[in-house]
Amino acid sequence: MSGEVNLNFEVKAGNVFDLQKKKKILQDFSRLDMEDQERIEQIMINPKAREALKKNWNLLKSMF
Repeated sequence: MSGEVNLNFEVKAGNVFDLQKKKKILQDFSRLDMEDQERIEQIMINPKAREALKKNWNLLKSMF
């Protein structure tokens, strides 16, 4: 199956600016290749991976 689908779900945000940013992030994520989405999913579901990402963020950020 290819194409587009519209999804409706609730997103929690502290204010309207955070909500707009989260909406943009989700839209950008939806445009990534499936392979990239799966890599990000592995980080999202693995607490150790998220902690390592936080710990090494400055190093990772300097790489791109």
